[in-house]
Amino acid sequence: MSRPSTTTSRPRAPASRKVERIESDSKDPRWAKIFVDGVTRAVARLPRESLTELRIRDGMAWTAAVSKRVAQFTTRREAREYSMGMLARSSQNATTISRRLERRGFDFVVINETIALLKSDGWLNDDTHAVVRADSVGRSSPGLSEDFLAQSLEWEGIDSARAQRESRRVAGNPDSRKQALELARKAIRQRGRRTALAVAASLLRKGIESAIIEDALRKEGIEFDE
Repeated sequence: MSRPSTTTSRPRAPASRKVERIESDSKDPRWAKIFVDGVTRAVARLPRESLTELRIRDGMAWTAAVSKRVAQFTTRREAREYSMGMLARSSQNATTISRRLERRGFDFVVINETIALLKSDGWLNDDTHAVVRADSVGRSSPGLSEDFLAQSLEWEGIDSARAQRESRRVAGNPDSRKQALELARKAIRQRGRRTALAVAASLLRKGIESAIIEDALRKEGIEFDE
């Protein structure tokens, strides 16, 4: 997806210019190219259904105000299309989309409008996103402690309240804890030259809940100070 375009929406003609013709784009007839008198290249490329909304017609004056209106429409459309592309690839929330739009050069007004539209149209739901991401992290890294999981979710852009709520739900999942216990026991058994406690410390740094690690040590017959 391209960055906010300036080549098709920036004013290229003085206020005295008029719209000479509106042609279908040869590459996609759903789009129209706007030409003004005295200018060889199209001054704008727009979806045909937007011409009525933008009040673009043959013979009208191509003023600075019209050019600005077209530029704003184009920028907002690009922001929405880029956001929809993100949503098509993976779950997102308002924070993750806002960050990406900001990095691509969209201003805060356009970003806020885009987020509001996505929410009103049902494309963005921060609660659903928090559930999806917590489940995904929990599956890929079973047995994470509640605090570690919450911190991971917050780092991704999920607000603290939702991160805490979902980390409590996922961290308490019995299947996840059982899987983590088996993985911890396997790591301890296959530790090579490392000590069991060194493996335990490594698991702890990765965010595995301490109670699971201690249980794994006991089941493998490793003595340690509690």
